[in-house]
Amino acid sequence: MEYDFRRDLYDEPEAVVEMEQALFGRWLSEELGSNRSEALRILQQAEQRLSERRGQFDWHGHELSLQLDSESARVWPQSEGNTDELEDGYGLADEACEAGLEDFIGLLQGWIDYIG
Repeated sequence: MEYDFRRDLYDEPEAVVEMEQALFGRWLSEELGSNRSEALRILQQAEQRLSERRGQFDWHGHELSLQLDSESARVWPQSEGNTDELEDGYGLADEACEAGLEDFIGLLQGWIDYIG
């Protein structure tokens, strides 16, 4: 997974993730933001799923949801199926996107390091 972290016009942390998985960037930027304690909690859940190779973890934000299992991470808009409610600009990733759990852990660890 290719990504970059930067600051937006309002000096807020922003994650830019490759187009196929852009929704992960939106999830980090808009749902987690600078909330380091919540990011650490989710990281702990992801690492637990990876080590135990079982179980599932669901997280629901204001607009996006996250699901972790022993192999993958999935992010989707809570209004899935009603694209009129979604913001424009996220391309093909508007419906949902998925990544391997190890890739997701790397992305989330990078975000935690970035937001300090």
